[in-house]
Amino acid sequence: MVSDQCNPNSLQIVDMQYLPDSVHVVYDDNTLFKTSHTIFVDQDKLYCGSVTETNGSYSPMRLYSLATPTAPVLIRKLEQDVSSSIIDVVHDMFVRNDTVYASCGNKGFHILKLTASNTFSLMQSFTGYAFSGYNHSSWQTDDRKTMVFCDEVITHLPAKVIDVSNFNNITLVDTIRSSYTATAHNPYIIGNRW
Repeated sequence: MVSDQCNPNSLQIVDMQYLPDSVHVVYDDNTLFKTSHTIFVDQDKLYCGSVTETNGSYSPMRLYSLATPTAPVLIRKLEQDVSSSIIDVVHDMFVRNDTVYASCGNKGFHILKLTASNTFSLMQSFTGYAFSGYNHSSWQTDDRKTMVFCDEVITHLPAKVIDVSNFNNITLVDTIRSSYTATAHNPYIIGNRW
C-alpha cells in the first residue's frame, strides 16, 4: 500500500492469507521512499509510479523485488534508462510479464520492457492521439491485443481504445463516453469484453 498525500506516509506490505479474519502488516517503512502515487504487482516485482523519497528526490517509476515481502529491494529506477524529456511521470501503469504499459501524464502512453539485465527499454510511444490530455491510467484485455486508457485532464474526454497487438503499429480503434459531462478515470477490464 502507498499514498502520495496526508503524512505520515510509508510503503506498507500486508499478508492477506488470514482473510477474512485478519491481515498482518509485514513491512511498514519509509526508508525506500516516502510517497508513491500508484503501484502494480507483477509476479514478485513491485512497480511504483511517481515516487518521492524522504529527502524530496523524485523518480517517475521505480521497481522493487518482492521475493522476500518483509524486505523489499530496489532493482531499478526508470530515469537510469529513459530520459525525463521522454517520461517525466508515470501516473499509473499496467504490467504483464515485465512489459510496462505506462500512462505518463502529458507525455502520453509508453510501452517499456524490463530486460533480463533489469534495465528498462522503451519499446514504443503513443502520443498526439485524438482527444489527448493528461494520460491517467490504462488496462489491457486478457488476449493482450487491446488497451483502454483514460486522460484525466482536461475534463470530459472520452476513454480511448487502442490496438496494441503490433507495437510498431499502435492504432486508436475507438473512444468510449458514458456522457459528455463525465470524466473517465480508471479503466478495468474483465476478460476481453467487459
